[in-house]
Amino acid sequence: MLLRLPNTIGELTAKDRRSGGLWVKQISMYLLWFEYLAISPSYELARRHRSGESIPSDLLPADFDAVLRVYDDLGDVQQALFRLWWKDVGLKHFGHQGSPPAVTQVAYAKHDTKRVPNVTAEVAQYFDEDWIDQGRQRVMLLAVPVGLPEGKINRQIKKQLARVKADRRKLIDPVVKYPLVGQRHHKDALMRYLRMTWLRSAMYRKSLWRAGAQARVSFTYSPVLDPNMTGVGVEDRYDREMLTIIASRALLRSRMIAENAARGRFPTHEKCETALDFDFTELRQRIHRRNRWQEREIKRLQKQYGE
Repeated sequence: MLLRLPNTIGELTAKDRRSGGLWVKQISMYLLWFEYLAISPSYELARRHRSGESIPSDLLPADFDAVLRVYDDLGDVQQALFRLWWKDVGLKHFGHQGSPPAVTQVAYAKHDTKRVPNVTAEVAQYFDEDWIDQGRQRVMLLAVPVGLPEGKINRQIKKQLARVKADRRKLIDPVVKYPLVGQRHHKDALMRYLRMTWLRSAMYRKSLWRAGAQARVSFTYSPVLDPNMTGVGVEDRYDREMLTIIASRALLRSRMIAENAARGRFPTHEKCETALDFDFTELRQRIHRRNRWQEREIKRLQKQYGE
């Protein structure tokens, strides 16, 4: 069974972050959101429900309407390739309108010994256009003598910025329907939890520590345990127990992240009271079907466009 992302994070470029007047800062986070939706039990029920399947009400989460609202926006991720989904669906719901905040030239005053430069029109144009397009950010207008050495300019600008209170030096994020939750987003941890879930679904009949070793869920214990070892010695007992605990915690976090994602909140492993449990037998089959579909679709597109 293939366990991979349809597009790896390393393949995503700056071009993928912007399109049609919309932009995001961290496209890799939305790739991970896409993948967590694919393993969410609640989101899968929404897909089946919207496809016309009759599902017993006792199998549905209490807040199924909230999951359906997210599904109606973000759609089927089981039969979708990320880049195409991102262009057609994702950017529309996750992207900020306008342009990313950037240092912008407002006006240029040339040397003149007879007149005082009038840059009123340029300043007004900046606030009417670029300032609004970049999200009405807090800005500081500085007069920079362009003839100064670059190092001196940088030092003096830093000195001016240091005078601004820390709470006023935060960017104001434009309003979007599905913003990322929190300020610190740990992609490596999110990938570990996701990989742990993939491997557990593939190895659901084996001991949890074996799946944890295979998934490299622990920097300390995964490398010292061979997931395929036949003779399990007493000397490895402590390592196995610790790895089992770490793997169990990773699966819990993965489930909470996936179920929160299905309700429009990502990335957070805060407890979701209405979260459904993983059915690893069903999840294994779902991942297998999804990977086979993606392989066929990639081949079809390559054949169609001659790549």
